[in-house]
Amino acid sequence: MTEKGWDYSLDILKGVGCLLMVVAHSNINFRGYEPYTFWAGIAPVLFYAVVGVTASFQARKYRPRGVLITYAFMLMLGFSFNRITDPAWLEEINFDIIQLIAVGASIIYLMEYALKPPEWVYLLFVPLVFWVKIPLMAWLDGRFVPGVTGILIPPAIFSVFPWLFLFFLGLFAYRTKNQYNLLLGLATLAAFFFFYANDWNYETQNKWNMSFSYFLVCCSLVFLSYFLVRAVPFLRQRRGLGLLVFLGQNSLLFLYVHFPLVLALREYRIHRSVDIIYKNPFLFWILVLTVTLIIMLVITWLAKVKLFQKPFQFLPTWIFMVLAVFAMGYFFAGRLREYWGQIGVGVLFATFYPYLSALLKSRLPEKSQL
Repeated sequence: MTEKGWDYSLDILKGVGCLLMVVAHSNINFRGYEPYTFWAGIAPVLFYAVVGVTASFQARKYRPRGVLITYAFMLMLGFSFNRITDPAWLEEINFDIIQLIAVGASIIYLMEYALKPPEWVYLLFVPLVFWVKIPLMAWLDGRFVPGVTGILIPPAIFSVFPWLFLFFLGLFAYRTKNQYNLLLGLATLAAFFFFYANDWNYETQNKWNMSFSYFLVCCSLVFLSYFLVRAVPFLRQRRGLGLLVFLGQNSLLFLYVHFPLVLALREYRIHRSVDIIYKNPFLFWILVLTVTLIIMLVITWLAKVKLFQKPFQFLPTWIFMVLAVFAMGYFFAGRLREYWGQIGVGVLFATFYPYLSALLKSRLPEKSQL
C-alpha cells in the first residue's frame, strides 16, 4: 500500500508468477523444452515474496483474531488443491503452496502487529530460516515423523523450513532502499555463477530440499524483481498491464482453474497429438492460458450475481466447506467424483474468499493503523 493507493506492482509480480506456473505445470519435456519447465517452477518465489508484503498491510488494519482465523480457513480449505495434485494426500500430509502462504502470512502478521521490527531484522531471518532445516534433518536422520516431515522440513512439497525465508525476504526487499535491492540482487547472482564456474556441486536443480545454489537464485530473483518494478514507473500501474493485474488479483482462482486444465489436456495428449502444437510446444502454453482466462472470466462474472454471493456471507457455509474437503473421499464413490468435488470446493473458496475475510476481520481503531 502506497500513499497514493494500492501498489499494482504487487499484483503484477503475482501475475508474472501465474504465467510461469503455466509453463512449469505444462511439463513439456521434448524438443528442448525441459529447462523451461524447471526454471518456470520458480514461480512460487514471487507469490511468497508478495504475500509477505500484503500480510504486513493486514497488521496495520485488522485485529489479530479475525486475521488468524481467516488464515486458518485458508490453510484447511487449501487442502482441496492438495487432493487435485495427489490422490493419496490424506495418507501423508504435506504442505503445498496454499498452506505455506497461510502459515507465512500469519507469522509476518504477528511480527508486524506485535513487534514492528526494523527491516534489517527480516533480512537477518532470511539465512537463519533457510539453514534451520539442516540441523533438524540431521537430528531426524531420515526418519519420518508425522507433523514434522512434509510440513516443517523436507522431504516435502513446500515445507516451512526452508521456504518461509521468502516471506521475510519479500518484505525486506519491499521496504529497503531500491539501490540495496540492485546491489544484493547482483551480489547473490554473482555468487551463484561463481559457484557454478568453479564446479562446486550445489545441486542447482534441487528445489524441494532447496540447495544453497537454488537459495541464491531465489534471493536474486526477489531482489532484482523488486528493483525492477520500483525503478520502472510503468510497472506500478494498471494501464497497459491489465492481464497481469487480473491474474495477480485472482491468482488463487487461477491456481484452481489452470492446473486441472493442464492435467486434462495432457490426459488427452493434446501437446503431442495436435501436430501444430507438437511442432511448436509453446502453443500449448498459449492454449492453457487462453482457456484458463475464459473460464476465470465466466466465473468472476457469475460471482457478481447476488444470489450466488449470499451463502458465502455466513460462517456455517465455510465450516461446511472445510468439512467437505476432508470428508469428501468417504462419501463419494470413485476417485474421479472426489477429484471434481475438490475442484468445485476450491473454485468456490478462491472466488468468494473476500467474503470470508469481510466476515471475520474487524478493523483496528484509526490511531492503531498509523
